[in-house]
Amino acid sequence: MRFLIVIFSIFLIGCNFSSGKDTEILSIPQGDLVGFTKGETDYFLGIPYAEPPTGDNRFEPPKSHKGWSDVLEAKEAEKQCMQPQGEEGELSEFFEVFLTKSGMKRWEQIILENAAWLFASLDFEKQQSEDCLFINIIKPSKIDNGSLPVMVWFHGGGYNFGNGDGLYITDRFAKRDVILVTMNYRLGPFGFFAHPLLSETSKMGVSGNYGTLDQIQALKWVQTNIHLFGGDPDNVTIFGESAGGASVETLVSTKLAKDLFHKAIAQSGYTVGRARNIREQKGDLISAESLGEKFFYSISGIDNPSVEDIKNLPADLFFETEKFEKENDSEQAGWFPIEDKWVFDSPTQISFTEGKTNDVIYVAGFNANEGTNLSPFVFGEKLNENDWIKQTWEMSDFSYLPLPDDVKAYGESLEYSKERSANELWGDLAFGGDGFFMVNQFASNGGEAYLYYFEKGPSSDTQTLDAAHGLELFYLFDNIVPFWPWKKIDDEIRDAMLKDWTDIAKYGKPRSEWQKFDPNNPKAMHYGQRIEFKTPEKLSLYKSLEKVYLEEGKNF
Repeated sequence: MRFLIVIFSIFLIGCNFSSGKDTEILSIPQGDLVGFTKGETDYFLGIPYAEPPTGDNRFEPPKSHKGWSDVLEAKEAEKQCMQPQGEEGELSEFFEVFLTKSGMKRWEQIILENAAWLFASLDFEKQQSEDCLFINIIKPSKIDNGSLPVMVWFHGGGYNFGNGDGLYITDRFAKRDVILVTMNYRLGPFGFFAHPLLSETSKMGVSGNYGTLDQIQALKWVQTNIHLFGGDPDNVTIFGESAGGASVETLVSTKLAKDLFHKAIAQSGYTVGRARNIREQKGDLISAESLGEKFFYSISGIDNPSVEDIKNLPADLFFETEKFEKENDSEQAGWFPIEDKWVFDSPTQISFTEGKTNDVIYVAGFNANEGTNLSPFVFGEKLNENDWIKQTWEMSDFSYLPLPDDVKAYGESLEYSKERSANELWGDLAFGGDGFFMVNQFASNGGEAYLYYFEKGPSSDTQTLDAAHGLELFYLFDNIVPFWPWKKIDDEIRDAMLKDWTDIAKYGKPRSEWQKFDPNNPKAMHYGQRIEFKTPEKLSLYKSLEKVYLEEGKNF
């Protein structure tokens, strides 16, 4: 989510990569390129994997990059894809929650608050462009025996924010003899805007899903080129968090990604219940084309637009959404993958339920307290103290279904304040139920699956954040905010997670006590005060939610 992007960007101001010595010139089909070496790791940053999606290519599937004539200086990550700039107050709210709940001392918070001011003054957020389809590769400098496993990372940010740079440019995977690939994909309306006019002019008769098609194009690029970097195209693992985790779920479900990867790790995905159809209204989600028509008229004022009007509208106007949100239910303005009968034959949850997924090894998991750092954006209005459980349910993707008795009983059993309990329940509804459901369905249909549960909060006696949304990224990428409360157990979790993730990439399964998921005896690998394989504490809730998801799926 966005708070992590902001925090990590602040942190990385002071530790941004500066080029070391040049690598040898490397030749790929697009042309020659040179990266840089630091220590025993090579970095190739900012390689275009598709033609710029600008001009006539705006709102079109990505096209293979034509290449370059001179040697490409692949030493610096390129601009991020177009995304909302946000208001200072919005960023401050995220930042404040993050700082005040982690257990930091007040003077430490003040230093980071000043760093946030520096971040704003440097204007880092505005380094963005429609020309943003670039890939980054981090690899060991020396590869002695054969080719190496490849892990392709999809960043989070709610399909609206983020990039493949910053936090994710790390040598940790290279030190484990794994090649790490990160990438940018189109976001927000540029990634998932559909419109009848765009569909009419498309060869496939549909529009939208450009962000997903970018991800698929990047995987095709990896299949064609990664052997030249020492990688094995027959051993590719995709992984991602939040919207990146949801992207993993969707890529597992689309036939267009078949054979492009072999293992998949979805961290805090959330596709269940998100099933906007290209032309049909489903539940309370209007069709993607209807949303596109209303949205474009609202931001442009053009009543009868042409395709040229859509493709030539200034990019910034696509983020002038205030008028649209006043005129429409803001929940219907979300941008995410679309059921279009081309990229996606059916909603992702249905593909998992019916066993119509790609033949891969599937891993998924979530954090124990996903809602604790998202609370300012979950409950924008005052919490209904008398009926907070119903209110939380109505804010989920299943608001049109009756509140299940089991969910109500779970909410009543939470021994927190009503505000904290609401945050806990919302996190379980948004992420926990999804992760369990996907693994259980995948395994029940004969697939090899693994489930994890991250439950480690900041190592401070005064913290109230707990295992918040995205917190596992601190451990997996070993990039920690200054002053973050940290103890020996955190080192142990950091090392265990990286080993498990890279072992999955190398061998197809963890080489720890983490065992394959059994629907008849569901257990998960827990990363908390102890690292152990056991039954999830909230199993009864997840099973109750699974019944809801299966019933809801009948409506698709």
